[in-house]
Amino acid sequence: MPYVDYQYYCDVYMGEPVEETDFPRLCLRASDMVEQLTVYNLSVSTFAKLPEQMQDFVKKAVCAQIEYIDANGQSELYTSNGIQSAGLGKFSYTTGGAMGDLTGGTRYAPLAVSYLAPTGLLYRGGRI
Repeated sequence: MPYVDYQYYCDVYMGEPVEETDFPRLCLRASDMVEQLTVYNLSVSTFAKLPEQMQDFVKKAVCAQIEYIDANGQSELYTSNGIQSAGLGKFSYTTGGAMGDLTGGTRYAPLAVSYLAPTGLLYRGGRI
């Protein structure tokens, strides 16, 4: 379930520009990824029960994840292990390996994790 709409993303969160036609797909993917990040402590039914401040943190986390997916090549972010090697002049960059852990590896926006941290939704010990 998407937790934000295009208007919220643009007018409230003021995120980096994304194509309006791409937004529904990005938002759905980001919402799914935020739910995964919380090990499904977050869902449609739990979101409605959260206090307003926690709902705001969730919305910001989804927006941060939208930006992250868009900035990092969209589908390549969750289908590859990242750049293996790149170079230009004296600059070179190599990465790869595992996709990262659930606390801010390459799949998840570090800012999204930061927004979710005070909500308790990252706690693995129980459900809301």
